[in-house]
Amino acid sequence: MPINKSDRPWFPIPILMYHEVSKQAQPDLLDKLYVTKKDFAWQMESMRKNGYTAISFADLDKVFMGGQTLPEKPFLVTFDDGYCGVYDFAAPVLGAMNWPYTVFLVTDLIGKSNEWDAEKGIPPLGLMDWKRIEDLDRNSLASFQPHTKTHIHLSKAIQNDARMQIFGSRDDIEQHLGKKAHVFCYPYGDQNEQTVQIVSDAGFELAVTTDFGRVREGDRGLKMPRVAVHHVPPVSLTYGLAGPNFWWRIKSRKDNRPLL
Repeated sequence: MPINKSDRPWFPIPILMYHEVSKQAQPDLLDKLYVTKKDFAWQMESMRKNGYTAISFADLDKVFMGGQTLPEKPFLVTFDDGYCGVYDFAAPVLGAMNWPYTVFLVTDLIGKSNEWDAEKGIPPLGLMDWKRIEDLDRNSLASFQPHTKTHIHLSKAIQNDARMQIFGSRDDIEQHLGKKAHVFCYPYGDQNEQTVQIVSDAGFELAVTTDFGRVREGDRGLKMPRVAVHHVPPVSLTYGLAGPNFWWRIKSRKDNRPLL
């Protein structure tokens, strides 16, 4: 059902993309893969003070289908890979606000580390085990969704391997948590026509990329953009001031999606 802009004043909607949440600043190799717990707490409180409210993908999909009204300034919070810092530092902040969030899991590496980054020299970061995942699934508004089994470049995989990665990670989550997986996340944001078709074949109607942009009217589908958030020092020659840089990301009209 098409969205009537006059009836849906909340578009466009930012889907924030986080990775690790760490206790303190990390080496430069990790500068695009983390925020500190102080960063994250400030960002969520700043969103709240400015009238924003976190929603879930289920909420968003109901809006696309014409069946739900949202708060005035909705946004979504997502975490790629399932790092332990989500459990240790992000979940308590989001829990105190009673806000939903989504964690995309690399299901063959649950309880291990980001092995896919080793060849780049990036140090290992711990991934949540099933015990922590199940704890958040029971006791928070977290939603756990698939991010493949081993974090591969799907567009470079042969079709059977891509299907195994997509269908397998879906099945792992559904079997462990007893809930239907309904959102897919492409590792590295990497996808092509074949990959998107497999994601559709697996029953997904929503999927997210790493393309920078906010969700617009009519964007329901398997290539939704997100707003990447990473650590920025209080004053940076590259990014300027941390606070204004964060708000530029939230409100920017920039959209890096390929033209159709």
